[in-house]
Amino acid sequence: MTVWIIEPRDPLVFRDGRPFEAVPGAMASSLPFPFPSTTSGAVRTREGQDSQGKFQEEAISRVKEIPIQGPLLVEIDDETNDISRYLVQAPSDALLLESGSSSNAKADLRHLVPLETNPERATDLPDGLHLVGAPMPDLRKPSERAPRYWYWEFFEEWLIDPKEGEIVLSDVGHDGPVREVRTHVGINAETKTADVERGALFQTRGLEFTFPSSEPHLAHTRRLALTVETDAPNLRDGLGFLGGERRLAMWRKSEKTMPRCPSSLRENIVKDRHCRLILLTPAYFKSGYKPEHLLQPTMGVTTRLCAIAVRRPQVVSGWDLDLREPKPARRLAPSGTVLFLKLEGEDQAIATWVDAMWMSCVSDEQQDRLDGFGLAALGVWDGISRRMEV
Repeated sequence: MTVWIIEPRDPLVFRDGRPFEAVPGAMASSLPFPFPSTTSGAVRTREGQDSQGKFQEEAISRVKEIPIQGPLLVEIDDETNDISRYLVQAPSDALLLESGSSSNAKADLRHLVPLETNPERATDLPDGLHLVGAPMPDLRKPSERAPRYWYWEFFEEWLIDPKEGEIVLSDVGHDGPVREVRTHVGINAETKTADVERGALFQTRGLEFTFPSSEPHLAHTRRLALTVETDAPNLRDGLGFLGGERRLAMWRKSEKTMPRCPSSLRENIVKDRHCRLILLTPAYFKSGYKPEHLLQPTMGVTTRLCAIAVRRPQVVSGWDLDLREPKPARRLAPSGTVLFLKLEGEDQAIATWVDAMWMSCVSDEQQDRLDGFGLAALGVWDGISRRMEV
């Protein structure tokens, strides 16, 4: 599998489903990050093009079978023009609270864990699932400066040993691409001039893939890009289109690989026979919050879902080029969702399972897994539900 960098040259627009028609005051807004179907569609379109850049419809069935993992957000090194660091969306089992210090550049990090409730109280959670939260009450507000994206180095530490305490927010990550607003005017078809009489003004709100640097020894802005991993054999370097409005992006191969599973993480999961599974891209599960494919016995390991930390669902649709019709709207478990799992099996089987699940896609449908929905990483969990204090 080869890692490809997709670096936008223009602010990208990933449509959010709201109408965008040629009427005064129209506005095309962008999602904060593309769905995997956007980048997998771009990869397959590029893979199926002939030497003149025209997509060959007879290639549809072939390109749909190409597995694609991602997209992930990355920072680009100005000197090597390659990936300098990976970023992922903040996990849902981490809570950043306002720090007790006077500096707003810091926050207190808390780990949300499965909780044992008082026997005299009941919840409406199905299948015996545990609540997920902080064992001890804390009346402080969540930090308003909590980064949307975490640096992989900090995220990996969170997977191996989720320590609590005061942290510097700039060490955790940043908010990713910057929203950019452009105002446009319609053109009169007869005069070829601005159609100001009808007030044909409209806006597009895209994502500028740069980020202001707070470190004086770095450039004024950091370059951001998307990255995917695929074994598509005919992808080529060069300019291409991505997202709405046919915005330009540069495609090129990376010398880097996707992050590897740390050996200490694998060993701890085998020892504890429990783990956290964190979604790096949104996943589709037929039963909403609950996966089916992931919980099927495989490789000598049986998994059981004990708890889940999940935010409100995302809704995705799109256009089916093969069937020539809109795809049905579906609800997704968003990136950052954390599933707390119990693993049953022999030590070697669990170790094999960990390697197989690391950076694989865990959605229920095969095509969704090929499209990159449900890309996952694993973290430690000792399997103990903490007592909830009140």
